Amino acid sequence: KEELVCINSGLKGLKELFVPKIILEVDLVINACKLKTHGSMRFSGALKNMFGCLPGGYKQKMHLWTKNEFELSEVFLDIHEIVKPGLSVMDAIFGLDGGPSAIGTPVKTSRIFASTNAAALDVVASGMIGYEPEDIATLVCAKDRQMIDEYKNIEVCGSLEPIPFKHINKEALNRQVQRDSIFVTGTYVYPSIDDSKCTGCSHCVSICPVEALSLKNGRVIVDVERCINCYRCFYECPENAIGDTAPALNKFMRLGRKILRL
Repeated sequence: KEELVCINSGLKGLKELFVPKIILEVDLVINACKLKTHGSMRFSGALKNMFGCLPGGYKQKMHLWTKNEFELSEVFLDIHEIVKPGLSVMDAIFGLDGGPSAIGTPVKTSRIFASTNAAALDVVASGMIGYEPEDIATLVCAKDRQMIDEYKNIEVCGSLEPIPFKHINKEALNRQVQRDSIFVTGTYVYPSIDDSKCTGCSHCVSICPVEALSLKNGRVIVDVERCINCYRCFYECPENAIGDTAPALNKFMRLGRKILRL
């Protein structure tokens, strides 16, 4: 039963972010990530891994609300500054080349990276597989925020031999508006009310963090434009009357992932 907190000051990516209350209450957050290349963001490391702090399908909505990889990167960095992980650890025993999904190719990289500075970790790890920091929007934005002073002034403890990946995108970064693939925008999953089970108790209405649910004539109505897809209502409904409405493309992609993981 995830309680969310709205952060609406000091952000660069969006005007507000909803994060789980618990990550603001714990003594220490350790950011554990995997070494991957990424189809749209080029590299998935410690900074992008902070995206996982957001609840449910709320992460998908970010692709709708941001226009390009720079704006999305600013969201990652906002989350990092909110959560303030004390340590970032990257599992690079095997990296995933061509990820982040199950269709990527495992590459034995035989490394574990750790740093108190997530941006520095990503500079070193991405450099090992063939990227320059200027190739990756998250690192460009991190330098703008002074999370790192100079890309080359990072002390590395231990040996670091290059292990080039094949799926490295060296095209110039684009700050123009980019449309997301239908494989992102066509897969949103929204709450669906089963009227045969719903008793109209309005508990879901009271706990929705963005007031996307309302009670009209005894029926719960979902405002999909307002909904952030956190899915809290799914788990808190006492009658188990809330499910999800998934488009055909979403179901097809889920099936494909299951098959590829066999």
